[in-house]
Amino acid sequence: MPRSDSAVHREPAPQAVLDLLSRYETAFNANDPDTMASLFTEDCTFVSFGGAVVLGRRDLHRAQSQVFAAGGPLESIEVTYSPEHATLLGADHAVVHARQRTMTPNGEILSDDPMEAVFTLVMARTDTGWRIRTGQNTPVS
Repeated sequence: MPRSDSAVHREPAPQAVLDLLSRYETAFNANDPDTMASLFTEDCTFVSFGGAVVLGRRDLHRAQSQVFAAGGPLESIEVTYSPEHATLLGADHAVVHARQRTMTPNGEILSDDPMEAVFTLVMARTDTGWRIRTGQNTPVS
């Protein structure tokens, strides 16, 4: 018989995990694929908003460089990520679910947001701190 939610122990993720999400947001809004890629492990997997599966940090950097380049689809897009859930999956892994919302030029959340998504990140503690191991950006319809 499945256990009820009240019987499941969930340990909150450390602040460093939420800080990594914040650094991702900052890099996204700066159109900075170098910093964005540095937040991932070498062997990462990322599923984009459009459903493309990208394997490895080098290919992720290449994909991010294209979408953030002049004339790219994300060149002038600014987003915010609001954490909805973050928990440890053991001593060295955590999962974060955040709401992605597009911002207007004056810093307000876009009311009819075509890029609203649930952003799921599995993070791993490495020798250089927390890094994103797996990410998926799931559109909300």
